[in-house]
Amino acid sequence: MSFQFKFKEKSEKELERFVEEVLDKIKAVSATRRKKMYKRGHGVPEPKDSFSISYGYCNSGYLSKEKYRKEVQGCENLYETTFLTHHPELKAIFQELCDLFCKEKIVVDQVQINKNWQSPPHKDAGNVGESWIIGLGNYTGGETVVEYKSGHKEHNIKNYFTKFNGSKYTHWTMPYEGTRYSLVFYNHSKAVKK
Repeated sequence: MSFQFKFKEKSEKELERFVEEVLDKIKAVSATRRKKMYKRGHGVPEPKDSFSISYGYCNSGYLSKEKYRKEVQGCENLYETTFLTHHPELKAIFQELCDLFCKEKIVVDQVQINKNWQSPPHKDAGNVGESWIIGLGNYTGGETVVEYKSGHKEHNIKNYFTKFNGSKYTHWTMPYEGTRYSLVFYNHSKAVKK
């Protein structure tokens, strides 16, 4: 399967179409580390109809005895995630989303794609600098909370890009109802040196 999508305009209707034609078609399973993070943070396994996957790069090339990830040339111990290797066409689609709907310029390098994944409080160890997050789908609630030195701030990210430093500040997702996607655009600490 190959993803094909072009935004026709900047509108909430187009974001809904993006959800239906792209995000709803992603079939994925969270990596073991993400599953453990969810269980440690919530005390229960992640819901069956949920996932949290990386699109971009990772530090581990090993998948199984038969499978290995594609190495990034010129970067030691940096590999393409399986989802990037299988769907390189998504990079242009994600870039168009950012170009149309984000106030600032984002160069798409790394995306955390979450479906019905209520993030527990955490900091992002592999990120560097600012991250941008947008919430999409038919849901209510689900604000992103960032714990700044001055206190907690709830951000309504539905159909709206919000910037925060996930490697510096603890952040998490509030409860929600419905189907919620979040896309987090960030820089991988090793990929920045490419």
